[in-house]
Amino acid sequence: LEVYVDDMVIKSASGPDHIRDLRSIFDEVRCHHMRLNPAKCTFGVAGGKFLGFMLSQRGIEANPDKCQAIISMRTTKFKWTDECESAFNSFKAILATPPLLVKPDPQLDMIMYISVSDKAISTVLVQEKSEQMPIYFISRVLQDAEAKYQHLEKTVLALVHTSRRLRHYFQSQRMLVRTDTPITKVLRKPELAGRMVSWSVELSQFDIRFEPRGPIKAQSLADFLNEFTLTATPDAHLWTLHVDRSSNQQGSGAGIILEGPGHVVVEQSLRFGFKASNNQAEYEALLVGLRLAKDLGIPKLQCWSDSQVVIGQVSGVFQIKEPTLLLYFHALASSKKVSHLRSVIQQDLPTPSITKQESLQVQHESPAWMTGIKGYLTAGTLPDDPLEAKKMRVRAARYTLIAGDLYKRGFSTPLLKCLTPDQAHYVLREIHEGVCGTHSGGRTLAAKVLRAGYYWPTLVADCSNFIQQCKPCQQHGPLNHQPPEGLHSISTPWPFSIWGMDILGPFPPAKGQVKFLVVAVDHFTKWIEAEALATIAASNIQKFFWKSVITRFGIPSTKETPFRLTYGTDAMIPVEVGEPSLRRTQFDEDSNRENLNIEMDLVDEAREQALVNMEACRTRLAKRIRTKVKPREFQAGDLVWRVTGEARKDKAQGKLAPNWDGPFRIMHNLKNGAYKLEELSGKAIPRTWNATHLKHYFS
Repeated sequence: LEVYVDDMVIKSASGPDHIRDLRSIFDEVRCHHMRLNPAKCTFGVAGGKFLGFMLSQRGIEANPDKCQAIISMRTTKFKWTDECESAFNSFKAILATPPLLVKPDPQLDMIMYISVSDKAISTVLVQEKSEQMPIYFISRVLQDAEAKYQHLEKTVLALVHTSRRLRHYFQSQRMLVRTDTPITKVLRKPELAGRMVSWSVELSQFDIRFEPRGPIKAQSLADFLNEFTLTATPDAHLWTLHVDRSSNQQGSGAGIILEGPGHVVVEQSLRFGFKASNNQAEYEALLVGLRLAKDLGIPKLQCWSDSQVVIGQVSGVFQIKEPTLLLYFHALASSKKVSHLRSVIQQDLPTPSITKQESLQVQHESPAWMTGIKGYLTAGTLPDDPLEAKKMRVRAARYTLIAGDLYKRGFSTPLLKCLTPDQAHYVLREIHEGVCGTHSGGRTLAAKVLRAGYYWPTLVADCSNFIQQCKPCQQHGPLNHQPPEGLHSISTPWPFSIWGMDILGPFPPAKGQVKFLVVAVDHFTKWIEAEALATIAASNIQKFFWKSVITRFGIPSTKETPFRLTYGTDAMIPVEVGEPSLRRTQFDEDSNRENLNIEMDLVDEAREQALVNMEACRTRLAKRIRTKVKPREFQAGDLVWRVTGEARKDKAQGKLAPNWDGPFRIMHNLKNGAYKLEELSGKAIPRTWNATHLKHYFS
């Protein structure tokens, strides 16, 4: 018995067997109270039409009615010879008598032949009796990236596709795959990766054996299907628009690729001068792409985007609830005059493409996420969209109503009470910072909410956002040890031309009541001098420079001593005076002055080589630091936390003192990671602060 939708076919090998089979089938029909239409029933048929094909004892044959158009085709009017007539009649006979498809024999193995080309794959299933009898044909066009697969991967893809289409054959019988491709060795390699691994695992459930290809009769059928598989003809006037976006705390931007016939590609990058969410950035990129297509006079355009929200809203599948996105949706229908053809590489958008109207802030209660589920459980209400209705039925199966409240069947707890956004905010606040709150992390807070017996769809994201906005968690958060920007080097042309100095402190008083530290660094030689001071005064700084900087030198990173870079010769150390060395005993005082002048003339070469070594050292250092950079940039008006230094911490609090204080407002961005701060009252902070000691304030 075989069933095709609402048609049943009862097949028997002999007449007595046919009567016995009919009696058994009718008993089952009567048992299940089914009725048959006698006008549509036919018994004892040796052959006939079924689903557009001719069924006979031999198998499935071609329908003569469908072949009649080819058989009755008239001869063309141009010059026609007897050989052409004979060849044309042979061709019509071949088209009118396609290969006979027979039913498979369960006792025999299935034999598969595979054919692969650049654009299509095809397979043929046969069984060998007195000759090779075809069972089934399969062909398919390669889509997009599949056409770029290697020949071996296409062969395995054809085998996998056939196993999915004819799964019942693969599960019931042994498959012998005859091919010259070394599929066996490849699928059994332990170092497989990517799609080949998944294909190997999928095929391992079947009894498949591989043999070298012998007779080519069935292989020619597979090659024929492969050569004549129809491919989709590309539209000569269709252009393709690909958009992508990125948005984070540092800024947002988008990229556009417009591809057209003749391998024409127009690329454009966008940088937004305003804060935009991911969906807003996607809409901006789509708007700019449509304007560019309109400027180019493109008649047909196909847009591709990886944002499911934007695609659903533009196509009408999703409802637009956010007012900002609704304005972007209406802006897509706006027109723009066609301008002159231009080539755009990069474009800055200082303002959004939409204009927000000024209005009073009106608070209204948005519909809860569980309204649809409650409506289905109480009154059976479903969305109009069949797909959404199916999703609603599947989703509502995991919920139940108890005394008017919605509960979800959970895994950690039998029943989880579903909460509205207001109820969820109260639960988060109570568990995180309530009487028994411990200010735990995001995943821990979500686990506590589940153990308490509550649930809502955005539980994990809401926990993360709540902790990010918690003021005590921000104050006691960990310090940022990653540099916010790359290394900014300062070039110096000669030694001692630029000095850098800094005053550190106050520190805990030490012996002599010293609590400040003054540090000086020569930018060319990188030599460091430091001294502890009790007070910061101009006279103390002057004494420090005279004693510690001017009269002392050390080994810098230029592979030369500061004395040599200054005077062109090496200095004599004190030990050479007490115990004369070779150069001291061979010292000629008469010629020393002349040689010293010669070295002074040659010192420029040593300085140039030292400058090259210094720049190479800076490049290596900057490259090493750049790998650890975590970009952090602030704009004027942003609220930030400032690191609480050890000197500003309350000694009474000890280890429990907060790591950050504030918030402060960014007053000026001085570039290269330096900022001027001010208090919320408007009072300016006197010194500049580096981005290393700042982080964003969330409220």
